[in-house]
Amino acid sequence: MKSSPSNGKDRAGQSVTIYDLAKEAGVSPATVSRILNGTAAVKSEKRERVMRLIEKYDYHPNAMARALTENHSRLIGMVVAHSGNSYYSSLFAACESEAYQRGYATMLMNTHSLPALERSTLSRLCELRVEAAVICGGSIDREPLDEDFLNLLGSVRKKIRLAVGSRSPLPGIPGIMVDHAASMDLAVRYLARLGHRKIGYVYTGPQYIGTQERLTQFRRTMEALSLPIREKWLIQVPDYNIASGAEGIDRLLRLPEHPTALLGMNDKVTVGMLQGLLDYGLSVPGDYSLLGFDDTFVAGITTPRFSSIGYDYHAYASLLLDAALGDVPESAHPMTRRIPVYLKERGSCSPPARE
Repeated sequence: MKSSPSNGKDRAGQSVTIYDLAKEAGVSPATVSRILNGTAAVKSEKRERVMRLIEKYDYHPNAMARALTENHSRLIGMVVAHSGNSYYSSLFAACESEAYQRGYATMLMNTHSLPALERSTLSRLCELRVEAAVICGGSIDREPLDEDFLNLLGSVRKKIRLAVGSRSPLPGIPGIMVDHAASMDLAVRYLARLGHRKIGYVYTGPQYIGTQERLTQFRRTMEALSLPIREKWLIQVPDYNIASGAEGIDRLLRLPEHPTALLGMNDKVTVGMLQGLLDYGLSVPGDYSLLGFDDTFVAGITTPRFSSIGYDYHAYASLLLDAALGDVPESAHPMTRRIPVYLKERGSCSPPARE
């Protein structure tokens, strides 16, 4: 037999292809393909001859070659803004697990929220012929959405199926997103039930829809509860990381008056806030109650462990994959679902010790 791309091996150690099997069995390559895929009826005599050869050479079809011919790669691309962010890593882990249960492999692509990298990443996914892609964070969360990015999404959507972890940006591209307003409302009302009237918020990303929705809801809920809103206690920091949380505390404590409870943009920012308070010799929850968002593993490994608003990541992942792999009509828009939120109480919140 001739040497060809590797699938099985003949007695001389050479590679065996579908064409070799067809020649030895006295059938066409198309017949071998139909037997492998079970796509059409084949006479039992031919099937038996081919199956004996498949067993003889331990033949396994090449997955990439099959993808090229069938346009069915069983591969899902997941594009995230920052894989080091515990929110995105938690969501990816859930999507990877869900995809595996459905018979798919998952490829993680990290863009660092850089538009040029987002463009090249989406182009690369088209080249790799993934079956679908899920986009979370970065330009998809900007408010308003950039026109060039929308044009790019429209072009990519013609080649692969798309879903986004945000609101639906275009017809035919469904969106599944966190209910940011509900998460903030739940957080503020919880702190108010504990007796807090002075509440601050350390946040970042004012260009993103999630931040905008949370800030808007913070003001609405505070007003609804007749709680004072101190703009100086709404502290914008540069990033979603630990260092930014510590910076927010440093700036807050330089103010003449302080809140009794603090919200952190995400779990990493909240960790930085906790470290910042401890560095000043302050205690949590004795001096300040502290509440984060996302309820990732980070919230459970600090001392004290801190309370956080969270989401069912596995349910979130299931909805994202349903959206990405489903046949979505081009006319369907907007298609946005918001996932529910919950409060996970730990040891970082208590009634205020001071007014």
